[in-house]
Amino acid sequence: MKFQQSLTFTLLSAAMAVTLGCTAQADTAAAHSTAKPAQVAFIKNCKVIQQRAMTADEFAAYQRLEAVELEMEQLHLPMKAFEAEMEQHSERMAELSDLVHQEDDHSIRIDKAKMAEQHKLAEEIHEITERHRPHFAALEQKGNEISEIADDFSDLLEKSAPAGGFDHIQVISDSGKTTECYDNGIKLISRN
Repeated sequence: MKFQQSLTFTLLSAAMAVTLGCTAQADTAAAHSTAKPAQVAFIKNCKVIQQRAMTADEFAAYQRLEAVELEMEQLHLPMKAFEAEMEQHSERMAELSDLVHQEDDHSIRIDKAKMAEQHKLAEEIHEITERHRPHFAALEQKGNEISEIADDFSDLLEKSAPAGGFDHIQVISDSGKTTECYDNGIKLISRN
């Protein structure tokens, strides 16, 4: 039975890791979605060291990146149902795990009915995971596409980067927007 519990735990862990990764990517995509970026800021030591208009090539690459990130958001929508199902089943699995083995000072009691219920629930979790496997594959493929486009965009920006280097780059679509940077986990904001 330890194998079954390990398998169930592995399935739950893998499913939750994929879900969290996809959620993070969808949240990142939503945060970077802008209508018409006009400026790019190179930031070093939490100070803007260069701010300039995007070139036509940079802007085109940025638009491609935004478009594929929007596609990622759409692919993430079915995952909300998966997350809800997995959360419900995970909670029940945790409850059953506590009920299957009862122990006191003198004996260990195994509840075979609860163990059978746990086994059935593990099969349901497996079926849910299998049903969503195409969504996982599509999200992984889109994630790879985003990574490639983001690398192309970064390469374009780095070609015209300041000579002294930079810590990170921020796209600014609103001239009054503030730039953000983190120093040892502390969010620092400066007005452009």
